[in-house]
Amino acid sequence: MSALALVSLALGVAMALIYGWMVFFPTTARRAFAAFPRSRIAGIVLATIDLAWSAWWVLHMPLGTFERYKPLVYVVSPVVWGAVVFLMDELLASRALGGLFLLLATPMLSAARWHPSPWRLVIVVLAYLMVIKGMALVLSPYLFRKASELWISSDKRCRLAGLAGLFFSAMLLALSAVY
Repeated sequence: MSALALVSLALGVAMALIYGWMVFFPTTARRAFAAFPRSRIAGIVLATIDLAWSAWWVLHMPLGTFERYKPLVYVVSPVVWGAVVFLMDELLASRALGGLFLLLATPMLSAARWHPSPWRLVIVVLAYLMVIKGMALVLSPYLFRKASELWISSDKRCRLAGLAGLFFSAMLLALSAVY
């Protein structure tokens, strides 16, 4: 199984779980989406994942002249984590989700880079859409709430959005078989 197939499969399964929840349990999904931006636990967990992944990238990338400063990552990362968690806790979950979207684009694009199938462009477009959404959430975390209010303001809308997402998830799962 190619790296692109694994990416497509993982995205399809993750999206199917979220959108399936929206279809089958719209009331709880709406409540969870409304509470998510101010959720302290979700913010801390996502920020920890983001900062650990970022530190890992910095430690494994060639930095040229700045190579000698790599050991500082072990000291600076916990300090930055503490500053983020304790000083920037307002809408941290939305910001951290945006950071995760930004970080997820790299493995998606790396998997699609040299794959011969023209269907790889589905993953490329999805990665760039995630980058745009990630930048928007990091800069304006209130957009998560505004989008939630627009797309899932009622149980019916939540189910319809979930069905559209399930269709796209099924497409990604089917593409994982093609890759």
